[in-house]
Amino acid sequence: MSKAPWENPVFSGMFISLVTFGFIGGITGVVMGTEQINLIIHNTIYVPAHFHATVVTGTTLAFMAVTYFLIPVLFRRQMILPGLAKIQPYLFGGGMTILILFMLGAGTMGVSRRHWDMDFTGAALGFDYPGIAYTLMAIGAFGGVIGVVGGAAFLLVTVGSLIFGKKLEPSAGLLQSFGVPLAASCYSSDRPETLPMAPPVEHHDTSSFEAPGTFVLAMLLLVSFVVYYFINWKYLASVWPLS
Repeated sequence: MSKAPWENPVFSGMFISLVTFGFIGGITGVVMGTEQINLIIHNTIYVPAHFHATVVTGTTLAFMAVTYFLIPVLFRRQMILPGLAKIQPYLFGGGMTILILFMLGAGTMGVSRRHWDMDFTGAALGFDYPGIAYTLMAIGAFGGVIGVVGGAAFLLVTVGSLIFGKKLEPSAGLLQSFGVPLAASCYSSDRPETLPMAPPVEHHDTSSFEAPGTFVLAMLLLVSFVVYYFINWKYLASVWPLS
């Protein structure tokens, strides 16, 4: 893990996307799919928190990472503001993760979705949420602001690169940044030269693929899922006592 290219926004964006979509979104999806537990989180802010993990963060960040890859490869433009590009996935992913986690917490407190005022001010039948619910929503909003800043940084870097980025190919003009083909000389139907084979890998009494840290990450996901799953059953027991 320490040798991974964490400063490359293509890699970091895809990794954070994997964590938010598969880890947070996957666990919360299983919890929501459990009929009994769903009784305490149905139609609460927990539901949009799950979709923020899968769609708003997981899917969107994956497309952001692919965009960083395509600008120099497909549009033949050099990225501007490389320092900002390095931290952009962490800004967007980190801010949205804060928003998601604290929305999940507020959802377990019963905070309703689809309403602009969680207090239902002026309603005939009001509901007093515990004070911690307001704190969770406030911290989540702070994370959302960080996520918006990360999204704005992405637009600044990518759109700015398409318009103002240094040309990696002389025929890569402004129109080429938006889909117009490059000069015909850039394309060829010739078969590329066959690369030489890599030297054989030395085996150490094993034929399996080695990926250090994979087992630890898999166990971390499993333990997190089990603990969180039973925490939700504890919440259910507090509002649905068995006699």
